[in-house]
Amino acid sequence: MVSLEEKILVNILYRPESEILNGIDISTINFENLIKLASSHLMLPALYFNINKKNCSYLFPDDFIEYIKNIFAINKARNTVLLAEAKELSELLYKNNVNHIFLKGTALLLTNVFEDIGERMIGDIDFIIQHKNEEKVIKLLNQYNYFGSSPERYQTLFKIFKPKHIPRFINENKIMALELHTELLTPGWRNVFNSKKLISTLKDKVKIIKTPNKPFLFDHCIYALQLEDQRIFNSLHSHRSIYDIYKLDCKKSLTIKNITKDIYIKHFFLTINKFKIFEIHITSSTMNSYFDKSFLIVRKFSTNVARYILKKILVNISRQIKL
Repeated sequence: MVSLEEKILVNILYRPESEILNGIDISTINFENLIKLASSHLMLPALYFNINKKNCSYLFPDDFIEYIKNIFAINKARNTVLLAEAKELSELLYKNNVNHIFLKGTALLLTNVFEDIGERMIGDIDFIIQHKNEEKVIKLLNQYNYFGSSPERYQTLFKIFKPKHIPRFINENKIMALELHTELLTPGWRNVFNSKKLISTLKDKVKIIKTPNKPFLFDHCIYALQLEDQRIFNSLHSHRSIYDIYKLDCKKSLTIKNITKDIYIKHFFLTINKFKIFEIHITSSTMNSYFDKSFLIVRKFSTNVARYILKKILVNISRQIKL
């Protein structure tokens, strides 16, 4: 069941001005709930941008518009700093002969996916390097006053079981934290989507700010949501991820032939089909549905078992380290 607040959020984000009120009586909208909904999906800046772009602010109370306008302004200022700090980081890494590629929200901003840099809320600056440069980059970041949030734990346990990224680095004199990746996904999911192909492009010595191509960003967005956030095991959705895919023009990217990948892509679009945002028809036959569900049950069971075993191993290692 889609609430009225989510219906108007979807209409504002993805439909033309003439369709914003389709099937909606604006007087029945609870604007406080709309703010809570958009905030939970990290979409308040995008909500304001689209209301302003589509000239429909007259539909909303003045205090509502003023509130989300301020959120948008704060986010845009923050993203301006993010881009400056990403550029500064890139120059530092290249100066020290470390090739790298920006990922996720930072990459989307740098790729000019959005009409306005204020649309997308971003937590950290994510970038990926080669494994061989890991120690070098950690020392380099430390020299420039970036320090990990849990360095001791990383140095002992994380090196044994390689995570997708090192605990975030924070510089008290910078706005943005850094997430240094050597992998794209956690160990249990790397057979689905690994970093080898992307990492191979780091051999290119051209010293420019590098981002993945749009088909890669499309894939990474969906797999990170479906696997890392475990949405493949439920029907929950994320409007921030939907909006990213919408802005990436997913029709050009939806050419996945690998059946393992197709399960996750298909689940993403089937989950959001109720919103009628994309003109992409992905059907699931009874046999396919049975196969997909069986696969996911087995996968979830094996993942949980692996996590349990890993946890036991880490506990034992921790005890030995303390001894």
